[in-house]
Amino acid sequence: MRTFLLSVVAIVAIATPTVAILWHPIDINDPYVQEIGKWAVTEHVKQTNDTITFNRVLSGEKQERIGLYSRLIIDASSSDGREGKYEAVAHQTAGLGRETISPVLQAS
Repeated sequence: MRTFLLSVVAIVAIATPTVAILWHPIDINDPYVQEIGKWAVTEHVKQTNDTITFNRVLSGEKQERIGLYSRLIIDASSSDGREGKYEAVAHQTAGLGRETISPVLQAS
């Protein structure tokens, strides 16, 4: 009996693949990508009472797993007109709209 259980565990371990989920480049010229960036800044301002203003998405990556994750580098301006680069990660679940966003962090 013990040998049988060990064999089943070994087969399950061999048959279960390990899959790495890769990030893929995002097309920053796609209007939808720019919309996600603008939404990310708007949500950040709502959550933190920050005063940054969205300018444009500079670069980004996407990852499809349970929904779509977009990791974006965003150009935004502070209330005194200084521009800065900010990073945001937005998560969208199919059919439910944009659900969550990580804090927008100043990258440089």
